[in-house]
Amino acid sequence: MLVVWDEALTKDKNRIFNYGSCKLVVRFNKISGSKIWYSGSTSLDAIPYTARYKPILLSQHPDTVLICNANIYNVPELLVKYNVTLETTRKEEVIIHIYKAVGIVETLQELHGEYAFVLVDSNRSYIVRDVMGTRGVSYIQYPSEAGPAAVAFRSSLLTVHDLNKDGQIRHVKPGTLMYHDSNHVWRRKVFGDVYQTPKFARNISTPLSDPPSSGFSQMRLKLRSILRHVVTQRCRSVGNIGLLLSGGLNCMIIGNVLREEQIRGLRTFFLGKKCAHERQSASRGAEVLNAQHHDVIFDEQQAVKDIPKVIALMETYDTSTIRKGLLLYTICKYITERSPVDVLFCGEGLDDVAGSHIYFKQTKNAEEYQRAVEFNLTRYRARDGLDKIASWFGINIVFPFLDPLFASYYLSFSEEDRMPRFGIEKYFLRASLDHSDIISEDFLWRHREDWVDSVSCYDKFWLDKFSKTISSTKVDGERYKEKEKLYSHNTPLTEEEFYYREIFEKTFPDQFSMVPVISRPLLGVGTDPSPRRWPIYTQHLCVDFLKTVRAMI
Repeated sequence: MLVVWDEALTKDKNRIFNYGSCKLVVRFNKISGSKIWYSGSTSLDAIPYTARYKPILLSQHPDTVLICNANIYNVPELLVKYNVTLETTRKEEVIIHIYKAVGIVETLQELHGEYAFVLVDSNRSYIVRDVMGTRGVSYIQYPSEAGPAAVAFRSSLLTVHDLNKDGQIRHVKPGTLMYHDSNHVWRRKVFGDVYQTPKFARNISTPLSDPPSSGFSQMRLKLRSILRHVVTQRCRSVGNIGLLLSGGLNCMIIGNVLREEQIRGLRTFFLGKKCAHERQSASRGAEVLNAQHHDVIFDEQQAVKDIPKVIALMETYDTSTIRKGLLLYTICKYITERSPVDVLFCGEGLDDVAGSHIYFKQTKNAEEYQRAVEFNLTRYRARDGLDKIASWFGINIVFPFLDPLFASYYLSFSEEDRMPRFGIEKYFLRASLDHSDIISEDFLWRHREDWVDSVSCYDKFWLDKFSKTISSTKVDGERYKEKEKLYSHNTPLTEEEFYYREIFEKTFPDQFSMVPVISRPLLGVGTDPSPRRWPIYTQHLCVDFLKTVRAMI
């Protein structure tokens, strides 16, 4: 998705819109007094999922155009509430109808989903990114020969990244509305926060929007209802459904709700080395879910070859993000070659919302825990790279645990409730689901294993060989010695990080500020994002969660 506002209509417009495989598709001359252009790919090989970025134009509202990357899950309810009949096959069309009825701010309060969109009418232009940041949108401002500068908004730089030579790329922050007023000035407004109960919860026919009850049983029932709701809403997506599966808590919660919904032809995917210790658990989980299971073998040598493509797709040099991107890239490639799946459920985000990364066990008190949660959520919400990987392969990836309904409800409980207890992370969530039909206790009380770590067996960590290959074959030793001078912002700490940075700088010159901070573990547990490389990892494995819990009964 590339949208350019060019008030001055500079002589460089042809270079902008004819770059690479992109061409001018739609032209609007009399909107907001500006020249507004939409550029799309001419080849599905370039952007396989490009159809969802095409503009939505309605005969009912000819002065309005919508370009979006969105999954809106409460469309049926909104159609009834606003008495709307869709004119196109695109469900996102409902955004235009609600906007025309109640305005942009109220529209954003009504939407339940994952989205980033540009909406333009005869008076104003709007750019929006959802509260959790699961869909990305960025902008580039260009110098202009006369009048206001041209501004380009895009969801991906892959086919137009040379445009950044003329301007600095900035991300639209999650929960932010940017609007273009009558004076041709771009302004920003925050319309939502992860801690706020979304207003669309009022329209849900279950008591999900109520504040947490002091009674544990009532609270537990509400939390279970919310978990079911955020998964079942995403089942409305038309397509063949798949699930990233390791046999851990996150994915098994999703999987069991999908099983309850009697999803036909559910397919599960596990990625790992042949010796991966999570393989048996994933296979057992697939049997419980009655799913068609795919066991995908991971090859770290191929992963090294995939690094440049993954960095170009994810537009980052963040170590943790790239590692996860390499895993997802492998799985998505496998899916497109051997499976009809086009909607992929993922358990990412729960540990950021629940504050359950292993290093959270090191927090000394509730205040320190909450600071770590807020920092981690802010950092996580800034990343949207997994969606870009999946979209490249034509797969719609969904994140139930990053639903603002679940996040705001879970975060409304006290820090003392949410903190790890008895050496058990996500204790509050686990206890809420204990003795429920959502998940059995053998999966409920399993240790948390980071996705990157679950690819390996216990005695052979894939990142060791992976990092060694990079340092011995990909890194210029002399340049690495000058890393502090070369990269004063987010200076690489390892040769792996240095290699990622080198590729990023070649792909996106002088755009290092796109990554405000590198994802590193908090609380002094280490500098590598992988828990397997932390001293506390062994301590984590020593706690028998189920035995500990049953001993307290």
